[in-house]
Amino acid sequence: MGVKTRAEYLDSLTRLKPNIFIAGEKIDRVVGNKYLRTSLNHMGLGYDWANDPETEPVFTHFSPLINEKVSFWTHVRQSPEELRQLAQTIKTYCGKHFCVMCMGIGLSVLWATTYDLDQAKGTEYHRRLREFFKKLQTEDLRFTLGVMDPKGDRSLPPGRQADPDLHLHVVGRNKDGIVVRGAKMHTTSAPCGHYVFVAPGRALTEADQDYAVAFAVPTDAPGLTFITRPAAGPLEPREIENPVSSQIGFVECLSVFEDVFIPWENVFMCGEWDFTEKHIQYFSPYVRLAKGTCVSARTDILIGAAALIAEYNGVAKAGHIRSKINEMMISSEIGWSCALASIAQAKMHPSGLPIPDISSSNAGLYHNRLKFIEFMGWLLEMAGGVVTTMPIAADYLNPKTRAYLDKYLKAKADVPTEHRYRLLNLIQEITASRFTGYLMSSVLCAGGTPETNRVEIFRNYDLKEKIERVKNICGIV
Repeated sequence: MGVKTRAEYLDSLTRLKPNIFIAGEKIDRVVGNKYLRTSLNHMGLGYDWANDPETEPVFTHFSPLINEKVSFWTHVRQSPEELRQLAQTIKTYCGKHFCVMCMGIGLSVLWATTYDLDQAKGTEYHRRLREFFKKLQTEDLRFTLGVMDPKGDRSLPPGRQADPDLHLHVVGRNKDGIVVRGAKMHTTSAPCGHYVFVAPGRALTEADQDYAVAFAVPTDAPGLTFITRPAAGPLEPREIENPVSSQIGFVECLSVFEDVFIPWENVFMCGEWDFTEKHIQYFSPYVRLAKGTCVSARTDILIGAAALIAEYNGVAKAGHIRSKINEMMISSEIGWSCALASIAQAKMHPSGLPIPDISSSNAGLYHNRLKFIEFMGWLLEMAGGVVTTMPIAADYLNPKTRAYLDKYLKAKADVPTEHRYRLLNLIQEITASRFTGYLMSSVLCAGGTPETNRVEIFRNYDLKEKIERVKNICGIV
């Protein structure tokens, strides 16, 4: 069975017993826990979409690995056309739901890394990874990413840190597997998945070969502890005040590995430091394609909210409003076009995995993420200070005060006050709430910071060729 239902997904989690601490307490169950409600709901949407006749065509794929239909999240893309379908799905559904958990797809690039390793060193990593993906697909399991280490002193490499555990590393090997120690950060929604998929987050040198490790580990593996930050939203649904974070929100984890045993069958790199740089070169464009598309789609949400509040406030024809919305449109299209360009220039890896163009994927994300932060301010400006001073929903729903709010929060005569009030609450959540901070952080930092985009573009831009062209124009020999 390659596609589960939401109910089957939740039932599968009841059989796992991960070690989770959240909000100062240890929790004994995932399903039904108030802190995990929105993360579970969002994961559940993926299963719903795969089983809905209207959305099933884009949230399932035929997999030649198991010769049946599999989930959007477990499929290994095998052509530029499948990459384009991936991007289109992210663009459409992030534009409706803010997120489709697309970052998890990034580590499918281990498909290419392990292939290279096997070809060069005669290892069995690629065969193991194929078997692991068969399991993911057959059982429709979810994995979360464990890529970023705590890092410690950023000026020092992993092996020279005062505490060697500040980068996850191998501390033991035997005939059955390896033992790892350390931590991974930013493991989004990890307790709500079945596996954590770990890989190096940087290029390494021979001195740090014990840190060159990639593997998959069940979320309830002995020695694995999740110290979990609650999602940026209410514990109970608040339909008016928190229209987004009442339903969609993600817990974040510091995932601590205390001498966790990983059987060889789930190990996909162990000591091959000389392949970490190539792995990052594969990972970067994949993740930045996904994230760049996501930010473009989120920009579309800002555009829709800006246009609607301008209409409700009676200023839709004001020149400065139209100009701002037009610039937002241009930015969204630039980001989306860069994503499509990275797919159009993708190169097929011998393993059968298409690798997007690194420069255009990074350029699109760099442009869009910085403009997005600016646009959040524009949206707040267009809505006005009422976003942060208006009475809360409890007073709007109170019969004793409702009439006052319907009267004094009115704008255009033909727009019901409730419509404007609901939209103002959405804009407040996007621009002036705890969710705002999470949204900003995910736009600026997820998939690497703007500076990493700049570095990748500079590193891959053929500057020498451009200099030689100018020399030829000038007749400089």
